[in-house]
Parts: sequence; structure tokens; C-alpha cells
Amino acid sequence: MRASIVLVVLIAASGASAHMEISVLTRFIVKLVRTNEVIIFSCSDKDLRVVTSALMKNDQFVKYVHMSQRYYLDFLLARNSHGRTSVVVNTRCNGAIGILADASVNKYFNKTYQWLLWGVGVKVENLLPLELEYVGPNAQITYVNKTSNKYYLWDIHSKGRHLQSALELQLIATLTNYDGHFYLNIVEDIFKLQSTIYRGQFNGLTLRGVSVIDKEEVTTNEQIEAILSRPTKDSGVAAFIKYHYELLGLLRDRFNFTVNFRNARGWAGRLGNTTFRLGLLGIVERNEADIAASGAFNRLNRFAEFDIIHQSWKFETAFLYRFTPDLDSHGKSGNFLAPFSKAVWILIIVSLTIFSIMWVLFEIINTKLSTPSDKKNIALKLENSWAERVLQTFAALCQQGLDPIPKDYPSRFVVITIFLFSLVMYNYYTSSVVGGLLSHSHKGPATVDAITSSALTISFEDIGYYKVLFRESKSPALTRLIKRKLSSSRSSGDLSVFAHIEEALPYIKSGGFAFHCEVVDAYPLIAEMFDASEICDLREVSGLLESELMNWILHKNSQYTELFRVSMCSARERGFVERILRRRQIKKPTCEALYTVYPVTLSGALAAFIVLICGATISILMLSIEIFFAYVHSKRDVELKKSPSTIYFEIN
Repeated sequence: MRASIVLVVLIAASGASAHMEISVLTRFIVKLVRTNEVIIFSCSDKDLRVVTSALMKNDQFVKYVHMSQRYYLDFLLARNSHGRTSVVVNTRCNGAIGILADASVNKYFNKTYQWLLWGVGVKVENLLPLELEYVGPNAQITYVNKTSNKYYLWDIHSKGRHLQSALELQLIATLTNYDGHFYLNIVEDIFKLQSTIYRGQFNGLTLRGVSVIDKEEVTTNEQIEAILSRPTKDSGVAAFIKYHYELLGLLRDRFNFTVNFRNARGWAGRLGNTTFRLGLLGIVERNEADIAASGAFNRLNRFAEFDIIHQSWKFETAFLYRFTPDLDSHGKSGNFLAPFSKAVWILIIVSLTIFSIMWVLFEIINTKLSTPSDKKNIALKLENSWAERVLQTFAALCQQGLDPIPKDYPSRFVVITIFLFSLVMYNYYTSSVVGGLLSHSHKGPATVDAITSSALTISFEDIGYYKVLFRESKSPALTRLIKRKLSSSRSSGDLSVFAHIEEALPYIKSGGFAFHCEVVDAYPLIAEMFDASEICDLREVSGLLESELMNWILHKNSQYTELFRVSMCSARERGFVERILRRRQIKKPTCEALYTVYPVTLSGALAAFIVLICGATISILMLSIEIFFAYVHSKRDVELKKSPSTIYFEIN
């Protein structure tokens, strides 16, 4: 569906010549800007008849509003109109200056509205004084003046009246009257004059700028420029600040302007319980800066307060730490019990116990079924059968062989079954261990809650948005992190809660420490300080702050929005934005080590030591029992020898 273009005509002149002039100029401006819908504001019915007759010849739709009635400019020139609106103002009327003042206050001198100022006999400096600040490079104003028989149509704009920039005039066309016939001579296309081709030269104009550097001593423009122009990381300066400063450099080179910066120290905030914005957002919202060397987060309430001219920087922050075996999030690093679950280990012990009992029972039954000559030898062995069978079962489980080999077939079958069972379980065990090593199971804490529960000491980059986050966020995960990790005092040798990246990297390298920052700031330093294995051990945990594309913002309905937005689209198409992104968004250093051997920790090997200690304790207990029984037997034998009624016979 073709979008309509609305023409609003404000007429307050009188006299036949004035009616004829306005009707002719209205018809020609309709031809220039290709208007197809007309709204007429008039103070007399004669004006209505003349102008309507001129417009009806071009099949124009006409709507009439009498100027003697009360009307509101901000209601009539609504921004939700279906197309551009052309406004013709006879500046010889008494109310013309008031209309232009209202248009400047409500920011109607923009790409939505095409203005025609009928300025015969009135100087343009008087129509658009410096007090009308909203006359900038996006203005679409046509000024008309007259000689004896010729009219001149001029395109008017400035690079910023609020910056004391002069009005700039370009001739659009001339309209000549020969014996009552008007001839239009178009010198330059009006849309070309209102494009960046003619409005892209600011001639060194100084715009008002703002940026955020979280340092107290940085106040002057020279200090800000010196810090932002350095390619390396500076403390208190976010990575996206320097990126948007480089994008601002593209605009400065394209439009030939300079910037006088002020430092905001922070991005956002409110003054107490009021709606007064603080920081960079407050400065831009109040139109105290024309452009900002910074990005801003996406928030629903900000779309009505700011214009977005570009999006390309993805804000990514994370906890950076070096993985060590004691940080295994599952507590299984190096634990030899880990391949089998608790239920499997219990079932193995129960099964072996049953097999040991069966083995002993088979020997007892075999004793009952033996011949009298064999019973005497077997009876001598049954006293130590239980302990031996337990040890032999354990030896069979460990694949260590068996000596002596049972002679009865049931016992042999039990032994073979134990060997086969241990072979299968051993294969499962070793496959689980090797598979776990090959699958890189050593991940460490992978969420913010896991970081909170771990033994890691954490710190944050000393920059403003973290302090705002801790003060204003109601996230349960962040509340738990602050309570467990940041509330307690730290010793003199520990890093403080807020620190710089250069100070934190040695702690990250040594292990047991996590640092939260914008990752692109840390990657170049990590590539310089860490070796290959340490880079492979590096872990990232995001989630504390959202990862999102940042908006490059201007004041709402800024006179530079369309100009800068089109220029940034062109810069992206030509690859300038991509080139800066590749230089600024450093990728994570690549892990080049073939593998990493993680030592078994004490927690992982603790179960083996417990088994060793338990075995030694049981052995000592059994030895003590044997010594006790030997002592009892020897004492009883001594007492029997001392008894006179006892007669000993020595059997040869």
C-alpha cells in the first residue's frame, strides 16, 4: 500500500494577489514534494475556495480547519501520520512566529514534516532566530522570497542552532511570472538538497559529547580523549566505551566535526525516589549532549526516551578462573570409587560374601561325603577355612590367581564364576575411567550458583556497572553470592572485592580464584601471561549479567539521528564496523595442548586410604584375636600339666 504524504496549509493572508500567490506556490510545492493529501488551515472562506480550487485540479484530497478556531499544533501534526506532512506558513501573519516557535519546541523540524515559509518581505534570520534551537541538519524547510516578477525557493537548514551554527541556504527553484503565467525552473532536486550529500559537511563544528570513565581525576576533554584513544586497556574504562569511541571517529571523519567531551562517571541511576536520571543516560535524555561515546543496554522504558543509531557490540561478561582438580563440581576427580555407583559396590560386596559362604559350605558338605581316611585330613583344614576362603575370594576378584586349587568340582565352579565376574566388572571399570578421561569430564563449576558453592575466591572489575548491579539487583543468585562470597572480610594478602584485571590475572593463574569482567578485556593479557596448559584450564561462567547487543543512543528525536544512522549503515556495508569489531573483540586464546594431566587430589584418593587403613585395622584385630586364643590355649595347657590327676601319654 502506497504511503500518503499530508500537506498542511496555514493561511492567514488577505487580498486577491495573496490568494493567487499562495495557491500557485501551494500547487508547485505539491508538485515538488509529491503530496497527495492536503489539510488546509484558513481564516477566511475565500482562501478556502482559491486554494481548494488549485489543489482539486491535481486530484488532491483536501481537509479544512478554520484558523479562528482553537487548535493544537502537537495534535494536528501527530507523529503517527501515514506519511510526511507538508506545512505551508504565510510568515506575514501575526501568528507565524508563534507557530515556528511551537514547532521548534515540539521538534517538528524533522524528516516527517516538509515546511514552506512564505517569507516575502521577511528576513529569514528573523523567522528562524537562534532561540529556535531545533533547526538542524534534519530540517526540511523551504523559504520563499520575491523580486519584481520572480520567486526564489531556498532550502534551509543548519548544523545545530543550539551550537550557534549559522543557517545554510541552497537554491531549489525559481518561479517566474510572465503576464500572469507562472513558470517553474527547478535548479536542484529538493530531496537531494535534503540528503547527506549536501548536509554532510559540518565544517569543524564542535558537538557536545559524553562518555564514562570511572576515575575521579578525569575531568577535561584532553584527558578523556587521551584515555579513549589508547588502544590498550585502561582501568575504569569498559571495552564497549573505546569501541563506540572508535565508531564516533568514523562519524567525525565523515562529517568533519569535533567533540567536546564531559565525563559522566556512571551510566544510569535515579536521584533518590525521583524520576531524575543520573549518569550518561540522564545527560543524553536531557539533551545536554549531542552524542555519547558509549553503548546502553536494551530496556523497554528507554525506547521512548532515546533514539538508536547503531547496534553491533555484544556485551559479554563472565567469571574467569583456572580449573584445578579440587574444583571438580561432582567431587569425583581421581576417585577410584567413581566409576561404579554406591548400589553397585554394595551388590559386589554382597555377591562376594555369598560366594565365600557357598565355598565354605561346599567344603563342609564335601567333608561329610568323604571317606574316613580323607575326613581326618579335611577336618584339620576346616578350622582356618573361613579366613582362607575370604582371602582367596578377594584374590580371585583382583585377578591374582588361586593356590591351592580346590579339588572338588562345586568349589572349582564357584572359583571360575568369581574369576569371570571379576573380569567383566574390571572391563566395565576401566572403560568408565578411560571414557571419562577422553570426554573431558573435568569442567568445574559451570553456573553462578556453582561458583557460589565452590571454594573459589571471587572479585569483580573495578567499574561502575558492578556497583549499580549490587545495589539495585534483586536476583536470588546474586543475593546468595554476595552473602557467601563478599560479606566476609579478607586478609591482607587477598585481592579486594573490586580490582583491576592486571592485578587479578596472577591470582587466576595460580588457581582457586575467579574474576568477573568483560571477557574481551582479559583475553589479550591471558594470551601473554598463560602458557598452553593454563589456557586449556581456563573456564568461563556467564549468567550474572545478560549478554546482549548494546544500543548506541542519542537524545529522543535528535536532529542528528537520521544523518548518523544512515552513515553508520553505510559504514557497516563497507566493512568499517567489522574491521573495528575484529580488532576490539578479541577471541579467546585457543587451547593448543594435546591433553592435560590432572593430579589425583586428596579428596579423590581418600577412599583408597580408608580401605587401606580399614584393612590394616582388621588385620591387627585378627592378630590380636589369634594372640588372645593362643594365650588362652597355652595357659590351659600349662594348668593341665600342673594338675596331678592328669596323665599324659606320648603316642609314637
